Amino acid sequence: MAEEIDDNEFYRENFSADSDWEVFNAQLGELLQKWEVAVDVGVPLQPEELFRCKWHVKSETLNMLRNVIAVDYYEAQLPQGQQQAAEALVSNCLQRTNCHHDLMCSGNSFGPPIRNSSELHTLARIYGLRRFIVLHPVNAASNYMKSTSEFNFFLSAAAVVAAEVSSVVPIFVQIYDPKWNFYTGVALAPALRTNFRLIGLEQAPPECRYLMGLLTLFHDKLPASYAQDARVSVRNTYSLDAVRIRVPLYVPFAHGPSSEDIAIDGDVERLDVQQFYALPHGYAPESCTESYLVYTWPELSETVAFDSEMRTDFVPSKAPLGKIYLSVEASSYLSCCLRDYQAVGKVTRTLDSYVGRNFSGTRSGAEHTNPLDKLTEHKLTTRRQQQQNYELPSQSGLTKRLPGPMTASELAELLAYLFPDMHPELALFPYDKHSLKDKFDPMRIKSAVADSLVCRLSSLLSTCHAHLGGVEGMAQLWAVFTRQLRLLWDNSLSVPG
Repeated sequence: MAEEIDDNEFYRENFSADSDWEVFNAQLGELLQKWEVAVDVGVPLQPEELFRCKWHVKSETLNMLRNVIAVDYYEAQLPQGQQQAAEALVSNCLQRTNCHHDLMCSGNSFGPPIRNSSELHTLARIYGLRRFIVLHPVNAASNYMKSTSEFNFFLSAAAVVAAEVSSVVPIFVQIYDPKWNFYTGVALAPALRTNFRLIGLEQAPPECRYLMGLLTLFHDKLPASYAQDARVSVRNTYSLDAVRIRVPLYVPFAHGPSSEDIAIDGDVERLDVQQFYALPHGYAPESCTESYLVYTWPELSETVAFDSEMRTDFVPSKAPLGKIYLSVEASSYLSCCLRDYQAVGKVTRTLDSYVGRNFSGTRSGAEHTNPLDKLTEHKLTTRRQQQQNYELPSQSGLTKRLPGPMTASELAELLAYLFPDMHPELALFPYDKHSLKDKFDPMRIKSAVADSLVCRLSSLLSTCHAHLGGVEGMAQLWAVFTRQLRLLWDNSLSVPG
């Protein structure tokens, strides 16, 4: 009798189960049908329209193999009038779709120089496409595709699915390190297929650095019987040196021979400032401005111009078109300082911890007297007549014995701005007596009068926080300010401003 064989010891592969490739194709096909990539309507793009219009991006993720694949759909949002005209046009051409019209259109070959690829996708700049789909790993920076099997897996899936759903939108697969911007893809029409392929070279061949070498390489790809001249478009881009203007911090207490001078690339020029405010101003230090000058030769025959290592006809003086582009990334320095200034309200330390217990100007810090007690004393002297100059012997001790980042001379300049009549030897900006007598405005009940004492003090506090020691500098200024007010009160003098 034959020995019984246990069938459980044998491996049986189920060839009827769906493979990973088929599962991915099914998921990608459902996604493309939802995005309606088979509809091909549109009108010819205007020159440089791709660089001016807004872009709408749809993104989905698909789980495949060891990666999580992201599928991004980029679509240019054309103006409303062109979209309405596009709805009435349906392309019935078997060989040309909007994708192929955009590839052959020279109006969007050159765009304005940009600093990085975040403003416009690289594929839109290279090929001038208004719609395209990109497949890439979610964590492409650390988990990018680098094997030929992965390339073929996703690229074959894109080609098969595009044919099944009749997609007229090109599909690209991002491979290698994302910083290389390396894409390979395919675009289909009812009777035409276009493959997008890139070749990576460590260094450009010498013959490809000039137009003559590129034309030679182009003619090698054409049949020998094709004798028609090629048409080329050339653009030269020049990056202009940025003009660095170094403007000092203009605050009312900054005086001296160079307080109103600016330096432009080392050359000092006079700056006319009508009115000073003690507030930080200008652009933030990380702001950047770049200038580009471009010259374009559009739609030239290859026999018209010559460009090689020895001689070139593409010089700026002979260019038919020239433009200048300015790229500005600037943020208000004042806004940044005021945001930091608002955070001072959360500081929990006391003023004594910054400048000491005797900041109010009393005789001894050990007396533990309340500085506000003197406000309630009934023995007040006769009010003095306010004069142009004050001769008070205790003026010299206002800025002494106050720990902090600012020196006594710097504090004296701040006091001269707040109390110009009390410090005539340093005062540069006296109060305008007429501006402080304007009619009361009930709509500004919470605002300080322009160029008043409260306005100047608020400006100086924000300046001290931004440039003169932060919270410690503010505490120093406040201590000096209260000492000055105490001096005015003790001598029955009116508070200016």
